[in-house]
Amino acid sequence: MKKNIVQDVIPPKKSIRNVILPNRTAGLELQPGQDLTYKNTKLPKIKKETVKEDDFVRPVVIDDKPSKITETPTYQYDYDQPKKSGKKILYFSVLVFFLAAAFGLSAFFKSAEIRVSPKQETKTADEIFTAKKDVSVSDLSYQVVTISKDVEKTVEATGEEEVSKKAQGKIIIYNNYSSQSQKLVATTRFETPEGMVFRLPNAVTVPGRALKDGKMVAGSIEVIVEADKAGPNYNVGLKDFTIPGFKGDPRFNSIYARSKTEMTGGFVGVQKVVSKELVQATDKDLEASLKNSLSKDIIAQIPANYILYPNSISYSLEPTIQEDSATENSFFKQNAILRKKGTASAVIFDKGALSRAILAKISPEVTGEVVKINNLETLDFKYVGETQEPSSDSLVTFSLKGNVNIIWGFDENKLKSDLLGLSKKEAKTVIGTYGTIKEAWVETKPFWNQTIPENPEKVTLTNTSS
Repeated sequence: MKKNIVQDVIPPKKSIRNVILPNRTAGLELQPGQDLTYKNTKLPKIKKETVKEDDFVRPVVIDDKPSKITETPTYQYDYDQPKKSGKKILYFSVLVFFLAAAFGLSAFFKSAEIRVSPKQETKTADEIFTAKKDVSVSDLSYQVVTISKDVEKTVEATGEEEVSKKAQGKIIIYNNYSSQSQKLVATTRFETPEGMVFRLPNAVTVPGRALKDGKMVAGSIEVIVEADKAGPNYNVGLKDFTIPGFKGDPRFNSIYARSKTEMTGGFVGVQKVVSKELVQATDKDLEASLKNSLSKDIIAQIPANYILYPNSISYSLEPTIQEDSATENSFFKQNAILRKKGTASAVIFDKGALSRAILAKISPEVTGEVVKINNLETLDFKYVGETQEPSSDSLVTFSLKGNVNIIWGFDENKLKSDLLGLSKKEAKTVIGTYGTIKEAWVETKPFWNQTIPENPEKVTLTNTSS
């Protein structure tokens, strides 16, 4: 194959990739045969070549074969990277600061809650008791509470009529003259200090005085009296009465009467007419409403340390009466007002005295211990024997049935004082010395605090039986 001959001088083909980098050390001069080292990397040895003059004039033979590409060496440069400024220490310091601040601040909010459950026992009661009226609290006694009120309702009238009505009311007649009973005939007069006369519609017998609880007590009876004359002038309030027929007799000052209710119903003039059927139906509604209202009112006025049993409430209701609606309004001219008055009486007991009386019967072994009954109101109360008249009698007999919850007591103030400043473990040991305590729980705050504060205002003690 004929080869091409080029007359011009062409230097051998070189690439920048084949250029050997000199050492970065300034002024370094390499000698033939000397090893070049950069960063522990050996480079090929440098050979010294002699260029002859003929090389510039002699034709250069170009081979058709592609020139062989020598693999470019790879160099790795090791150097120290700059270190980043660390923030871990700063973050840690800030965290420690805030934890310390929170710890110190929370010390001001230390508190403790102590819940205590005392010893308890349940027993069944089915006992009969006798209570005396207004005696010392060491014995079982009772007091009587009384309340009166009235309710009314407007009903449709069927017409008008001329009427003349006498006032009526209840009185209690007392016989403090002798132990012999005293008979009073019908129409017997009872006179107020103002000279107003009321009469007995029927004959009655007043019991004689008797010895009760070592005292002479006047005999008494409750009756209805009617005004001597018709008209509103006899509608009077509570009064004292004498019997004019006994004037000049020793009985005049010893047999007397007192109002139990006001005198009402006296009227003379034109009054609306209401049918008997409507009066009867309205009377039932008024009775139910009056009893409900009296019951609520009498229970609401009971002191906190006393108990009233709803079954002990007795009602004294007057007949429903009609009152004229004196008004010019045309609507009310076609209607009438029916009114009903009533009185409620009930016995109340001191809770402590009643609890002691119950425990003496069902659990005498706890006498002398600090115990109480926390469910007195759930017991079933009933009068026993003859009809009881608590307002006039000097004693009442009743029964109580039901489950009785007996709770042992402890000095809550002393226990709280004993626990101030103690650890939870120490507190449990102290609580264990109280024989009437069944179990207790101690909770302190914050969660890391395990000690009850010394400040009593930061400690709450709760009796779970209260």
